[in-house]
Order: sequence, then structure tokens, then C-alpha cells
Amino acid sequence: MTDTNKIQELWEQFKKQGTDNDTLCDLIKTVPLIRAKAFALLKEKGINNNNLRFIIEHVPELRDEAWGLLKKNKPTTNELKNIIEYVKPLRKEAWKLFLKARPSHLEIREVVRYVREYRFLAWKKLLKANPRTQDFLYIIRFVPEIREQAWKKLLKKDPDVDDLMNLIKFVPEMRERAWEEFKKVRLGNDMLRRVIIEVPELREKAWQDLQEQGASNDDLCFIMKDVKELRHEAWAEFYKREATGEDLRFVIKNIKSLRGDAWLKLIDEGATNDDLCFVVKDIRSLRQEAWERLREQDPSRNELEFVVKYVEELRGEAQELINKKNKITLEQFKKVSS
Repeated sequence: MTDTNKIQELWEQFKKQGTDNDTLCDLIKTVPLIRAKAFALLKEKGINNNNLRFIIEHVPELRDEAWGLLKKNKPTTNELKNIIEYVKPLRKEAWKLFLKARPSHLEIREVVRYVREYRFLAWKKLLKANPRTQDFLYIIRFVPEIREQAWKKLLKKDPDVDDLMNLIKFVPEMRERAWEEFKKVRLGNDMLRRVIIEVPELREKAWQDLQEQGASNDDLCFIMKDVKELRHEAWAEFYKREATGEDLRFVIKNIKSLRGDAWLKLIDEGATNDDLCFVVKDIRSLRQEAWERLREQDPSRNELEFVVKYVEELRGEAQELINKKNKITLEQFKKVSS
């Protein structure tokens, strides 16, 4: 049973301690016994549009009064859009005001998406507002009822590969059609690589196209890294080529399952001191072997200082080699004197 006296006592204490508008709104919504008093205090403090919209949505008893106050305050198109979406009794009136207030494309799109009753009216409004490709992409993705119409409109806008990629990724029902349009554009390897990595359903088709077009070492590196299903096939193609040290370092660092093979290929193709410094710094499992090879290749002072700076466990050995390089020898005197 509600303790009326206790609620009134709490209300008096509450007023004395002071409060913010949001807390008052929650009280108005949840405690009917003091609703009128809390609403009066809210108006006295200075009610804002956000408060009014909250009350319109959540407190039917005060809806008409709050709606009247909101209209006097000139609601924004977004506030009207929210009322259209959430407050059915005021939808018709809010829609009329919404149309007069020049809503943004995004606001109209959201009415199309969320308010079935006004879906086709909002769609017509959007079509009259010089829609862009992103508007049609949104409708295709989120409003199946109008998807076909929006697709036809999109094609007239000559969508670019990024637009079509959006559909390929996020709208399974449109994937094949978007893919056919996608292929009509002269695709760079980067876009085919994106399809391979991001769209498993079209992976094999895009992989074949990329191979026919000529996959670069970069393409193969990223496919090995991000697409486990194609990793060994891409590696087999990559292995046949003359890979740069940078390519092989990428594989060594990012693809653990191919690290050993890539390391052997790096050695076979002649690892430079830069390559070995990279491995010494970043690949603990190969550090000692790479360090031994680096020492055999007569590292420069700068390369040894790199090891001193970044590899604590080899700092002493590298510093010792630096000290030896700094030591003046009899041979140096002989060279100068001859």
C-alpha cells in the first residue's frame, strides 16, 4: 500500500535539497502522487524541449499540456521526428510540422525506416528532396518493403565501388546483384582484396578475379594474414616469387603459422642487416638465430646501437661489439702512415 504521508514528506525534503530537471522528469513519470507538483516545479525551474519531449512520450496524463509548451518553443525537426516515431496520438500533427520545418535527409530516412504508417509518405518526401546515394543505400539496407524501388533509383546515380561494397557486405538479399554491378567498374586489387577479406560468401569468386588480374605481394600478404581459408594457397603463390625483405618481415611478424617458412625464405634470399635487426627486436622465437647471423654480417655501429636500445637481453653483447669497433688498433696507424 502506498504511504501517502511518507511520499509527501520525502517530496518536501526533496524540494529543499534541490534537484535537476532530469530527476524531476523521472519523478513525474514514476510517482503519480506528486506528478502535478513535480511538473509545476519543473516549469518554474525552466523546462526545456528535451524535458517536454520526455513527458510527451512517457506521461499521457500531461501530454497535451507538454505538447502545447513544446510547440510554443519551436521544436527541432529531430524532436518532431521522435514524436512521430514514439507518440502515435500526436503523429499526424507532428508530421505536418515536420514537413514545414525542412527536415534533413537522415531524419526523413528514419521516418521511412521506423514509422510504417508514414513510410510511403516519407519516401515520397525523400525523393523530392534530391536524395543522394547514401540515402538509397540506407533504404535498401533497412527497409525491405521499398528495397526494389531504392535499388533502381541507386543505379541511376551511378554508385561507386564503395557504395556497392556497402550492399555486398550488409545486405545479403542484394549481394549477387551488387556484385555484378561491382564487377562492371574497373576494380583495383584493393577492392577485390576487401571482398576476399570481408565477404566470405563471395571470397572464392573475388579470389579468382584477383588471381586473373594479378595479385601483388601486398595482396597476398594481407590475404595470408586475414583469410585463414586461403592462407596456404596464397603462400604457395607468394613463395614462387622474389619477395622483398619487407614482405617477408610482414609474414614473419603477423602470421605465426608461416613464420618458420618465411624465415627460411628470408635467409635463402639473403637477409640484410635491416631484416635481421627487425627479427632480433620483434620475434623472440628467432632472436638468437637472427642475432648470430647479424654478428656474422659485420653490423654497423648504428645497427648495434639499435640492438642496445631495443633488446635488453642482448644489450651487453651488442655494447661489447660497439666497444671493440671504437678501439684504436695498430692496423689503423699503419694505414694512416703508409
